Amino acid sequence: MKYIFSLILALLPLLISGSGFAADSAEASYSELFNKPANNADLLNLSQQLSPSAQTKGSFSQYRYLKVLKKPLVSQGEFIFSKDLGIIWQQNSPFASTLILKDKQLIQIDSQGNINVNHAEQAGSANMMSDIMPKLLSALLSGDINQLQQHFELSLNLDGKPLATEAGIDLNTTVEPTAQWQLGLKPIDPMLAKALPKMVLAGKQQIQTLVLYSANGDRSQIEFSALDESPLSSQDKARYEPSSVGTAP
Repeated sequence: MKYIFSLILALLPLLISGSGFAADSAEASYSELFNKPANNADLLNLSQQLSPSAQTKGSFSQYRYLKVLKKPLVSQGEFIFSKDLGIIWQQNSPFASTLILKDKQLIQIDSQGNINVNHAEQAGSANMMSDIMPKLLSALLSGDINQLQQHFELSLNLDGKPLATEAGIDLNTTVEPTAQWQLGLKPIDPMLAKALPKMVLAGKQQIQTLVLYSANGDRSQIEFSALDESPLSSQDKARYEPSSVGTAP
């Protein structure tokens, strides 16, 4: 996990910045969650609730809350995760863009279908994110507590009562309140903590919400849905090999 911190720093532009269409919102707070340090018994309980998988695909809705805007920017799309093949993160609206991370490669496809690929050995350690991204997202999506505990200070709410609300409404409306859990993460590494002060994971048997806070107070909330852990189809696997791949200068 040598490049885990470079990975998360490189992931921030994808998950925190970018365009979207505006939607109504109110500020949410997880301050109470981060006042509840996780103990080993509760972490064991949580790990037993989760169902890790070697592959997952589904949809996402992403809400970017910027301090300079009254309404969040919203984008939607789909993703594919494979422990063996890597990650596909495909935004469908408000415009199309795709990021593929595999085999120490970062492949980007813009809305015009132009394909650009960076190789880790060409671009230096920043693009080593493609080597570690599947491991990080595997830990996030499957809730690999041992992996997360190595790099973050953990806080946990397991009492079934959501701590964070938005305008009085549960942020995870698809999750039954009695099954709700929330896991707060504060990076141990000072460099990472400076850029990404905290994250929140929430869900039931699977991760359903990921919230990332940036150093300037902005945050990005990603809601996962329609998660499918069945083996990837041949069509899914083919998406890891886009045609006419060009190499970045």
